[in-house]
Amino acid sequence: MTLPERFGALVTRVRRGDTELVGHPALALELGDRVRVLAPPDRLAELSRFFGDSYRALGEVDVLTFSIGLTLGLVLGAVPIPLPGGSFSLGQAGGPLIVGLFLGARAHSGRLVWQLPHGASATLRQLGLVLFFAAVGTRAGERFAATVTSTEGLALALTGTATSLVVAGVIALSASRCFKLDRAATGGLVAGALTQPATLAAACEQARSDAPEATYAAIVPFAVVLKILLAQVLMLLP
Repeated sequence: MTLPERFGALVTRVRRGDTELVGHPALALELGDRVRVLAPPDRLAELSRFFGDSYRALGEVDVLTFSIGLTLGLVLGAVPIPLPGGSFSLGQAGGPLIVGLFLGARAHSGRLVWQLPHGASATLRQLGLVLFFAAVGTRAGERFAATVTSTEGLALALTGTATSLVVAGVIALSASRCFKLDRAATGGLVAGALTQPATLAAACEQARSDAPEATYAAIVPFAVVLKILLAQVLMLLP
């Protein structure tokens, strides 16, 4: 039974984070979506119960499904995958990423909901970004000064910087000129290709929306897996 037949109501718009979506029959709602509905006043309370209206529930993370997904990802990351001349594994980054993609596309399995509410997901992403910066700074800070003050270390740092700038520039020009992507989508694409969450955060800040996340999510799985494969292949070279 459709929404108009059951409640005499019609979904007009759906707000997902900072993005406005037009309601249509093929649109699948996600946890945390805010639904704008045209309905008779006496059916609004019933509609509220049907869609759910709890800020507390949308701010919580389902510990069970989160733990199951993380465990499956770590197990998959530890499985050795044979290659000519050796083997490789997806590791603690690639395994959870692949499992997360699969479970996110599935959305739910019976009563187990694999998707996170948008607000909780945004908080976890921000926390993860802060922890990422803290870990990189803590581990690299001790050797950073000694590295950049040496001739070889400074050359490596400048080479890495130049390479990143050239790759980002080529991707940005190709996206805007060849594929006609706007600035927000291009920023997300560059961040995904470089697998840099910090770049994504900067792109979202500049766009003042979550628009860069769409292109970032589309490209970053391929970029991460490709980097893992290339690193393993390089380690196998004589």
